[in-house]
Amino acid sequence: MRTKFFFFAMLASVAASAQSHINIEMLSATYTASPAVKFCISWSSVPTVTGQTHNAKVWVWIDFLKVNADNTTTGNTWTRAEISATPAVSSSPTSTAALDASTNKGFWLNGVTGSYSATVTAMLTNIPANTKFNWCAYSSDYPPNVTLEEGVYTFKGTTDFIVSNPARTLDTKTIAKNNLTVNPATTFTDATSCPGIGSLYCPYTGSDLYMDATHLCQQRTSGAKNWEAWIKDTRDNQLYRIVQMPTNTWWMAEDLMWDGKPNPTASGYTIRGVARSCGNHYGCGRTYNSTATGAGAYSGNANTRRNSDVCPTGWVIPSCAEFCPYATAAAPSPYLGTEEQKGPDTYGLSLWICGATNWTCGTGALVYVAGASAVDKWYTATVTIGRCDDNSEANGKRNVRCVRDL
Repeated sequence: MRTKFFFFAMLASVAASAQSHINIEMLSATYTASPAVKFCISWSSVPTVTGQTHNAKVWVWIDFLKVNADNTTTGNTWTRAEISATPAVSSSPTSTAALDASTNKGFWLNGVTGSYSATVTAMLTNIPANTKFNWCAYSSDYPPNVTLEEGVYTFKGTTDFIVSNPARTLDTKTIAKNNLTVNPATTFTDATSCPGIGSLYCPYTGSDLYMDATHLCQQRTSGAKNWEAWIKDTRDNQLYRIVQMPTNTWWMAEDLMWDGKPNPTASGYTIRGVARSCGNHYGCGRTYNSTATGAGAYSGNANTRRNSDVCPTGWVIPSCAEFCPYATAAAPSPYLGTEEQKGPDTYGLSLWICGATNWTCGTGALVYVAGASAVDKWYTATVTIGRCDDNSEANGKRNVRCVRDL
């Protein structure tokens, strides 16, 4: 969403936004050795009558047009103003302004939930001293972002989109992933110069990679700071967070939820698994029996990965040998979800305790499918027992995590 206002050097102007939630009133411009503009901006982040909620944080930028000595603008073009320092803000309720480290062509205003008004003074650096100019103030509460689904990037914002490292300008909102070269330093913005949300680069290269403004592929900010991303299971459109573990194998960081539907609208399918086993605990997925219609037909041994149709395409069930170190690590386990035994969850794998009779939060058993067997870890008030069990039929219902090497 964008609001545009004009203030001419020789005229006074008060403008009202066509968007009801953002308004800018142009106050003054300073044509000295230190050019500056002053305006009042107000908006509301409360839900509208249609139920839409606007952001309390907005991006603001300014364009200018030099005025010649004869008060014409002949030969001049509109140019993005560069902001020399964090703008001065006077507001009620109190808010803050912030220049983004990646650009000086705009700034953030952090408002509050509800109605907000601020008077802003911004110093402009790329205007010649003592020169009159016309200027436009813009505001947006919709930072540019990108989605990735089925191998196609869809950019959202205002064209053109500017991709850096390597540099490229896109005058379209969609482009095939294979047609855009990216690396860890790649960033993007749009015509607003507002920094894009997230990165185009991702070390996970599976075609099921899913990205949007809230489901990002990025290095985790805590713990081991390993990579995490999201995939989409096309059978039911379920999204799963995934993490890259020290072996470089990608692991599901959430329990499998697939119920057997070959597609979201299927009928006449065989039900797979049982609904969440731990009351209202949100971390546990479905549990699957040790049968061909449960976790899948068994083959091989406990240390052999099993190709099973219970996992999304391209994913398999981990072997017992590679799962055991994560499931049975000493407490507090660096791989255990912090909601349960207060494990540090260093890698964001977030293993959950889901499978005990008379389950109580904080006690019980962690039980997962692994190869042709299961991995178990019991937690009680006084005893912690971990084991790898190659008796597939003796372990009953258990949760599933899937893995993938790329």
